[in-house]
Amino acid sequence: MNGTFPIFVSLVGLAVAGIGLFGVVAPANLRRLLRNWRVTTRLPVTFAVRILCGSIFVIAAPDCRLPTVVRLIGFLEFGSAAVLLGLGAGRLERFVEWWLQRRSSFVRYWCIGAFALGIVLVYAGV
Repeated sequence: MNGTFPIFVSLVGLAVAGIGLFGVVAPANLRRLLRNWRVTTRLPVTFAVRILCGSIFVIAAPDCRLPTVVRLIGFLEFGSAAVLLGLGAGRLERFVEWWLQRRSSFVRYWCIGAFALGIVLVYAGV
């Protein structure tokens, strides 16, 4: 493996794993953070993060331990960015409100998945 982009894959993975772990340990605090995130910035920031991460993953994939997985996740990021635009701010807000109303066990399971994905990305990048 060579190049510096795989390090970014691992850093993104570390962030995803950290958020996932935070949600497993303290789902109410994660909900509070999401609830306090300004509605006007939620869509543009989420869209930008998806495009940025997707670009990093696709560019870094050939130099990663799991190139097919990283490339696939990159393309899924692009797809989710397109879905976000299609949903629009109103529908995204309704989805977030729906998610915030779920039980703590639901949030924890969702966050276990995020934690696992983050660990895979950390492994793939370094």
